[in-house]
Amino acid sequence: MPSRRGDAISIPGDYQLRASQSPNAVQRFWHAAKKLTIDQMLPPQSGDRIIDSGCGSGVVADYLAASGADVTAIDANPEAIRFATSAFRRPNLRFLTGFVTDDLHLDAPVDKIYSLEVIEHLYETDGESMLQKFFLTLRPGGRVLLTTPNYRSLWPLLEWTLDLFGMVPALDEQQHIAHYHRRSLRRAAELQGFRVLSVRSVCFLSPWIAPVSWKLATATAKRELKLPLAFGCILVAVLEKPA
Repeated sequence: MPSRRGDAISIPGDYQLRASQSPNAVQRFWHAAKKLTIDQMLPPQSGDRIIDSGCGSGVVADYLAASGADVTAIDANPEAIRFATSAFRRPNLRFLTGFVTDDLHLDAPVDKIYSLEVIEHLYETDGESMLQKFFLTLRPGGRVLLTTPNYRSLWPLLEWTLDLFGMVPALDEQQHIAHYHRRSLRRAAELQGFRVLSVRSVCFLSPWIAPVSWKLATATAKRELKLPLAFGCILVAVLEKPA
């Protein structure tokens, strides 16, 4: 199986930040749901040692660092790291160019790892290597928040539509090359030794409500995350390294 160290197309370094500020309420909420998911499923705490694996423009890394956690953010896109380094400056936040399976040579294990919509950009063997690296990097009892598109939801239709009309940088095969569903994601994590605490989903109804009511969309997303269902377009897994 070949290895991929970056997407097949060029993604601007500021892409995630621009998307999070989009005038399109659906797209803007899609990115806001990442922060909401963090708050609901694995909120950072002051003093946590954290890795943001596949940080893109640095929006999520900056959000994590705002809690007082010590955050190391890594991405394979040099343009994204250059942008994030200039756009987000905190003494407890650093950005590194590198692949998600690279050894970061940290001086101590970390408490939490966040990898939001990254694993689908990797061939499955690389995804396994990434999870193995996470397991080795975490302290016993440390946790991972992992999200990825749900290919047993309406996501494939949405992805096809986005690609057909060129509404975002090409996704299928250009960015997304591994297709997960709830059971396959759980199995991939368990094979690396993780205890899977939950696999839920978000972005079923909530993004489509956002143009009408952001408040209602937020409440809907919170409700989606509380239900043990996987109808949403984005799978949300919380993994734990056994103590």
